[in-house]
Amino acid sequence: MEPYRYQELAYLIVPVFLGMEFFISARNERRERREAPLGSYVLDFCGFLFTALVPAIFLFTIWAIESKAFPLRESTLARLDRYGVMFLFMGSWWQVYMIGALRAARFTERHRPIYLWGPFIGLGVFISFLVLWVSPWNLKWISTGWFLTIAAVLHFLKVKPRNIARVFWVLTAVTFFFENILFIWLETLV
Repeated sequence: MEPYRYQELAYLIVPVFLGMEFFISARNERRERREAPLGSYVLDFCGFLFTALVPAIFLFTIWAIESKAFPLRESTLARLDRYGVMFLFMGSWWQVYMIGALRAARFTERHRPIYLWGPFIGLGVFISFLVLWVSPWNLKWISTGWFLTIAAVLHFLKVKPRNIARVFWVLTAVTFFFENILFIWLETLV
């Protein structure tokens, strides 16, 4: 197996963690309203998407390409693999912001700040080093500094959890949008 495939497998920590956050948010929503609101079903569906479907796509394409299981569909699998790597693997940043948004939305007075900032900083540093390990211009340190700066500014300015969630949702949307533009541009080059 190619060495970068192990890097892809390590990346799966982020979407599985995000899926679990969706499941926890859905459970909390059902508990608060004592019924099953539509939002909880959407959250459960998103949890299933990130916990099961994203890893399944990664594992299937890795297995199929490495074992040459579908020789007549190799170009199709290569496109699916490239899309998965570019969109999901490189998209780890918007997923970390989304994890932060979901946690901030559930943050209460009984939680300590580490509940919110621990996973955000930990996964942000993990992704910065995993994806940008051999990048030029010290991008891994810039990305790491970005996550630390966001956490420090929001924490020390004592921003309310509801507003932190809004900031993270905006960061998620902006990062997702620009990542898609970058992906489309890179697709035209390849």
